[in-house]
Amino acid sequence: MVPSIAIAVSGLGRIRRGSETWAMDLADGLVEAGVDVRIYGAAPASGKVPLRRVWTLSRTSLFLAGFSPRLQYLVEQRIFSQLLIRRLRREKPGIIHTTDPQVSWWVRQAFRGTDVPLLYMDGLLLGPNWNWRFDHVQVLAPEYLASAQREGRETKGWHVVPHFIDPDQFRPLPDRSATRARYVPGVPAGKVVALAAGDFAPGSSKRLHYVIEEVASIPKPLRPHLVLVGNATDAERRSLTTFSRNMLGQDITLHASLPRSEMPDLYRATDVFLHGALREPFGIVLVEAMASGLPVLAHNFEVTRWIVGEGGETDDLSQPGRLAGMLHARLGEAGWLRRTGEAARQRVKDHFSKQAVIPRYMDCYRSVGQWI
Repeated sequence: MVPSIAIAVSGLGRIRRGSETWAMDLADGLVEAGVDVRIYGAAPASGKVPLRRVWTLSRTSLFLAGFSPRLQYLVEQRIFSQLLIRRLRREKPGIIHTTDPQVSWWVRQAFRGTDVPLLYMDGLLLGPNWNWRFDHVQVLAPEYLASAQREGRETKGWHVVPHFIDPDQFRPLPDRSATRARYVPGVPAGKVVALAAGDFAPGSSKRLHYVIEEVASIPKPLRPHLVLVGNATDAERRSLTTFSRNMLGQDITLHASLPRSEMPDLYRATDVFLHGALREPFGIVLVEAMASGLPVLAHNFEVTRWIVGEGGETDDLSQPGRLAGMLHARLGEAGWLRRTGEAARQRVKDHFSKQAVIPRYMDCYRSVGQWI
């Protein structure tokens, strides 16, 4: 039997990051599986599970103007944690599942020694030097568990449970002409369209500037049309537009701050996914692209390589020319896009689908619950 689960993320309803997506998708998947699940956040959010609001002072509030970003963050998290703890003490869930590092620590301290265990999801790559503080830890890939064990850390309460998606939501279309006309207008029907996603800000870990430079280095007759999508301020959008136009001319389309609901159609409008990040906790965008039938070309970080598997190829993208070399070679290989795209989608269904991962969560919760 799985205990009742309380999932808490301070940014729910206010901002859109991987943590908020994780919380909403997990809550929806658990309630479909018949689990008593409650979800807590600071502002209303849509989902199958009604959000239970826990007020906090947003770090962007005028009351905190003039303070350092770190202090703004700590005030926001501290207020949220205090009010969350009060509510959880009244409602007494079976397990508390959190991912905000400071919230997780303060809640863990409040419930230490009680019969309500806390499961901390390390979604920020904080690693063993932070995770040892918690009795129960969820990591997103086998490499994180293995690296902690190589360091001699105690990992008895660690669980490997990756992120998941619903593959049906990203089902590819046999005819992409309609979505292509909507998201990549004016591109000839036979031209390959490559997609990259990430923050438009200079210095972002997604390294969109690197991706642009690599695509621009491919001879024009063989060069794919590049589509970029990601969060951006107006200034960041203008800056990246100027940079990319200088490098690629008309072979570039940008979509800034596209609603998440439109992402499945954007994937369906493209042919291959390019990922420039050198290291990140997981990369849900990889799984979404693969479920959409897109082969992935990415950096050979252990976790990325594990996610991609036979659904693409990885290389050392810290080196100039490596992404361009992979892309140029694979686009010249007959049938590679179709064959590898099919393998990518199958890998998601086997390893990163809701049907594959929710049972792993259930096993994790049962294991944590046995400690009560």
